[in-house]
Amino acid sequence: MKLFVNVILALFIATMLSGCNTHSTNKDNISTKAPKDTAANNLPVKSMRDDLFILWSAIKEMHPGYGIYTTTDSLQKAYDKTYAAINTPLTETQFITLIYPFLCNLRCGHTQIMHAEGYKSPANIKLPHLPFAVLVRNHCAWVTMNQTKQLNTGDELISINGVPVSTIIDHGYGMYCGDGYNETFKELYLSEYDGFEDVCNKYYHWPGPYVVKFISQSAIVKTVQIDAAKSEVNGDSAIRQVNNYANWVVASGIPDSRLRFLNNSSVALFKSTPFAYSDTDVFKDAFKLIKQKGVKTLILDMRHNTGGDLRVATCLLSYLADAPFRIVADVKSRIPNPAVNSFTRYFDSSATQGFILGFNPTDKEGSWYHIEAKPAFGNLYGPFPLNKEDHFDGKLLVLIDGATFSSGTLFSAAVKAQRKKVVFIGRETAGAEEGCNGVTIQKLTLPNTKIIVQFPWMRVVSVAKHPIAGHGIMPDYPVNHGPYDIVTNKDLDLIKALTLVN
Repeated sequence: MKLFVNVILALFIATMLSGCNTHSTNKDNISTKAPKDTAANNLPVKSMRDDLFILWSAIKEMHPGYGIYTTTDSLQKAYDKTYAAINTPLTETQFITLIYPFLCNLRCGHTQIMHAEGYKSPANIKLPHLPFAVLVRNHCAWVTMNQTKQLNTGDELISINGVPVSTIIDHGYGMYCGDGYNETFKELYLSEYDGFEDVCNKYYHWPGPYVVKFISQSAIVKTVQIDAAKSEVNGDSAIRQVNNYANWVVASGIPDSRLRFLNNSSVALFKSTPFAYSDTDVFKDAFKLIKQKGVKTLILDMRHNTGGDLRVATCLLSYLADAPFRIVADVKSRIPNPAVNSFTRYFDSSATQGFILGFNPTDKEGSWYHIEAKPAFGNLYGPFPLNKEDHFDGKLLVLIDGATFSSGTLFSAAVKAQRKKVVFIGRETAGAEEGCNGVTIQKLTLPNTKIIVQFPWMRVVSVAKHPIAGHGIMPDYPVNHGPYDIVTNKDLDLIKALTLVN
C-alpha cells in the first residue's frame, strides 16, 4: 500500500502539462549525499530558519497562490509562528512536518515538500502501524478494516490517547497541501492514503499501545487499549467483495478495461486515467466503438484522474463539447518573467529552460502578466475543433471525487461549461473549479537543508462560468460511502449513475 500511496501522491504533485515541465535534477543545487534522518544528523536551527526565510521570500515574490485564498497578513503571521517554533535542531522529517502547515496556508495542491535528494530514512527505525484503517468524513472517523477483535467495521472513533479524533484530523489537514477550501482531498488523504496513521506517527509520535474511545454500532460508548499492528492493515480476505461490473462487458482492444458496455442496453462506461500521450489513441478507438454500439448514455469516470498533459485532456474534450471549445481561459504570472527571478540559483535549471522554450510572458493585465504559448508547446487557448467523426451527443454522466485534480479538474470544468447534457455524480473535486497554480511546476531546493519544494510558477484560469471561490466542482448528485462500502468495494457512484440512466 505504501508504494501505491507514494505513486498517487507523486501524481498529485506532478505538472499538469508534462510536455512543458522537465524535472531533471540540477546537480549544482542538490546534494546527492544526504545524511540519514537521525538525531546524530539533526539540522541546525540557523540552517532551517535561513531556508524558511528563503522559501517565504520566494513565495512573496512570485508564487501564484500568494494572497488568493489566505490574506497576506495571515500568511505573514503563519510564517512568524513557524519561524519562532524552529528553536531546536530537528531531523529532516521533523523539519518538513513542522513547516508543512505553514505551506498549506497557501491552499495550493501543487505546492508540496519533498525530502532532499539522496535522503535515507533510518533502517533501524520502523514507524508503528495502527491496527485499523479509517474512513474520514466531516471531521469524523469510522473504522473500516482492522487487525484487532476489539474494534469492528463501522465503529465511530471518539478519541485516541485522550485526543479527540476531530483534533487529530485537523492536524492531518496540515500535513499535505490542497487547493482552496476543499476538504474531500484531505479526507481522501487521511483515509485512503494512510494519512491518519501518519498524523499519529509524525505529529503525536505514538508508539502504541493506543487507548481508543469509540461508539460501537449498537450505540454503546467503549474504551479499549489496543496494541500496534505487526504489519500494515490490509483487506480481510473473508469479506465478500462486491462485483461492480457483473453486468458489464469489457470492450476488446481498449487497454486496462477502461471501456465497458452494460448488457442489454445502450450504456457505456469509460474511465479517464491521468492524461498521458498514449491516451489519444485510446480515445480514438474508444469513441469509435461507442459510436458503433449506438451508445445513448456515457458514464465518464474522472475519479482519481489527478491530472497530466492538458493537451491530452483537450483531445478528450473534442469528443464531448457541444461546439468548438476552450479548456483554459488564461495563464498568468505575478512577475514579468518567471524565468528571471531572485531565486534562479535555487530552481531547477532544466525546468527553467523548459519554460523558456514553451512560453512567452507578454503584457501586464492588472496586477498579472499574461502568458502565451510558443510553437514548441502548441495551441494553449484554442478555440479547438470538435471530433465530428466520432463525437458523442448522448447523455453524459461524469463521476468525480476528491482525487479529481489539476488538469482532471480543468477538463471537468470545461465539460460543465461547454456541454448541456452533463450531470456530475460523487464528491467535490480536489482541484478548484475556478483554476489552479501550475503549468511549470518547479523544484525549489533550499540551500542549507537541501529539502525540495514543488513550486508552481503560473496561475491557470479555467473556463468555468459560475465557480464557487476556493471550491472544486460540486456534484449534482452527492454520494458518500460508508465504512462497509469501503470494505466491500461497493461503488455507490456507479450505482447512482445507473439509477439516472432512465
